Amino acid sequence: MRPLLAALLALAAALPAQEYRAFWADAFHSGYKNPLEVDRMVEDVAQARGNAIFIEIRNRGGSYYLHSLEPPAEDSAYAPGFDALEYLIRKAHARGIEVHAWYPVTPLWPFTRPPVDPRHVWHAHGPHAPGDAMWMTADAAGRLSTSVDPGHPEAARYLADVILEPAHHYDLDGLHLDYIRYPEDTDYGWNPTAVSRFQRLENRTGPPDPRDPRWSDFRRRQVTALVRQIYLRAMALKPSLKISAALVTWGNGPASDAAFLSTDACRRVFQDWRSWMEEGILDLGMPMNYFVETRYAAYLDRWLEFEKDRQYRRAMAPGLGIYLNTIPDSLAQTRRVLAPSPAGNRPLGITFYSYASTNILNAAGAPITPNATFYQALADLFGAPAAPPAMPWKSAPSTGHVYGWLHLGSGPGWLADGATVVVESDTGAAVSRRVTTDGGGFFGAADLPPDRYRVRVERAGLEVFRTIAQDIAAGRAIAFEMNLREEDFARALPRLVQASKSAAAPGDVLSLHGAMLAAEPLYASAAPLPAELGATQVVVNGMAAPLFSVAPDRLELQLPFLAAERWTIVVKHAGLESAPLTVAAVEAAPAVLGLRRVADRYLEIYCTGLGPTNPPAVAGTGAAPPFPLLALPAAVWLGELRLNLLYAGLAPYLPGQYQLTVELPAPAATGPLRIQIGSAATTTEIR
Repeated sequence: MRPLLAALLALAAALPAQEYRAFWADAFHSGYKNPLEVDRMVEDVAQARGNAIFIEIRNRGGSYYLHSLEPPAEDSAYAPGFDALEYLIRKAHARGIEVHAWYPVTPLWPFTRPPVDPRHVWHAHGPHAPGDAMWMTADAAGRLSTSVDPGHPEAARYLADVILEPAHHYDLDGLHLDYIRYPEDTDYGWNPTAVSRFQRLENRTGPPDPRDPRWSDFRRRQVTALVRQIYLRAMALKPSLKISAALVTWGNGPASDAAFLSTDACRRVFQDWRSWMEEGILDLGMPMNYFVETRYAAYLDRWLEFEKDRQYRRAMAPGLGIYLNTIPDSLAQTRRVLAPSPAGNRPLGITFYSYASTNILNAAGAPITPNATFYQALADLFGAPAAPPAMPWKSAPSTGHVYGWLHLGSGPGWLADGATVVVESDTGAAVSRRVTTDGGGFFGAADLPPDRYRVRVERAGLEVFRTIAQDIAAGRAIAFEMNLREEDFARALPRLVQASKSAAAPGDVLSLHGAMLAAEPLYASAAPLPAELGATQVVVNGMAAPLFSVAPDRLELQLPFLAAERWTIVVKHAGLESAPLTVAAVEAAPAVLGLRRVADRYLEIYCTGLGPTNPPAVAGTGAAPPFPLLALPAAVWLGELRLNLLYAGLAPYLPGQYQLTVELPAPAATGPLRIQIGSAATTTEIR
């Protein structure tokens, strides 16, 4: 055994080290715009003992390669007939250097002038496109960004298609996602199509509140869903393809997972990359640790520890902003990147930004020290060359992946949005994943044990479809394509049958009857009444109505104190909507709830449906001093005697109830009581 062990050790020593030594090659500098630049870049990277180039092949919605779904990049330094990607792959692979296609994902077009090429997506889906065709993200004031909104389903599908297309035509080693997030210059996400999705899925009306945590969660889910779609579709197309992303690391590094939720990455641009690594929808995380060593060395070290200790079943190759530092400072940072964390975890390598800008810039924007000096300094630091590292989950996989689409042949497209998809073993194994479809009906689950799986679709907790089972092998991604119609969802859709009144007034209490209106009976416990109970909301003329109670077959709500020609009512439940129910609107529809004698001289009459108030009241709040009075003239008769009306307004502290207080002609007075509110009247009996 001793000679065999010695031979193995000798062989291991002879093998080159395996770690990423990668360069980002950006579109704003030279590097790959013509064959001479590509030749120079490959030689420079090889000299630096590098083994991977991440080339920015898309910029401003244009391409530096020919087999693209987008037109050539509008770049005066680039000849559109030159296929930079194909040429670089051929040259780099001959030197043992990997090539990863780098995509700035959401940025589209930064200029006020339009793109020259009419095929550019800006023309069909830019800021001037009508309705749902407009893909740009916006802030709360409606100001448009120059980036598309990942919450727009068609935009997300388009981006995934564009990014995956070169894998059909080129011998790529990987796809790299940059700007896979919302822009950072202000708070974005208010694309109208995305907002309407949020309103339906999260039971909201009106513009989202920037402080609403569910609005932030919604935007994080849109970015994550796009990453998931790209990853799983890439695994089906070419399992060896490595999917990476440039990850935001602004400010000081977090000390815990909980602290990460408050970082700019997660809170400001909605890039929850820690969860991507944990879910396994990235192969390689590349945090952009761009810190000036003389000022923020501690920030870098804190981020590096967080990154190295959160690689999960994947890997990290932290990035450095070498353009911000002197060469000695960049080398010092490089050593710290490659060192183990205090917990003993090492990254899979390192990435440098950028190939053409390797140290502090002078006033003219050029490095103060020639780039070649940095390449040589790196070579001296690294010593021997290194091969690109193997990724065991790709070279010797033990799990497989499931993805698919929920297509709608008829009915509103939102039926496929937000559906629960249960991926479960068909052999009795206790393996089950519950995932959710995105706006385009895509769903997926990574890293499943090899087995036979089936897929079930649920809406509002009810199964609406089940597939036949498929075998999932290690290292493979299997698709489930489901083509459904509106009828398939019928049993899960909320259905309104009738209202308790044929005509109702502002502020009135209304009962609705139907089916699938709520999952279970729930009751409001305090005022103000909630606009949502469980996962149920009632929208009246575009406003969320305050709810007294909900049940599967019945709802009770208060109408808003607003004049209306009619009440158009829609029930939202679990991301689904009912067909609208229309109830006639009248100025008043009085109904007596009860009577109460006070000190034998006064009578309090409790009612609903007495119409608007002055000042206008807020539905669902309950009246408090100063109590809103009726806006319509009111009168009360006992028989033929008109009673002295002392108070006509909302009942104190009781949402939806009015109170009329009259003086009785005698302590034991009884008889028919007639109540007149505006032109409407009702009768009851004093006993």
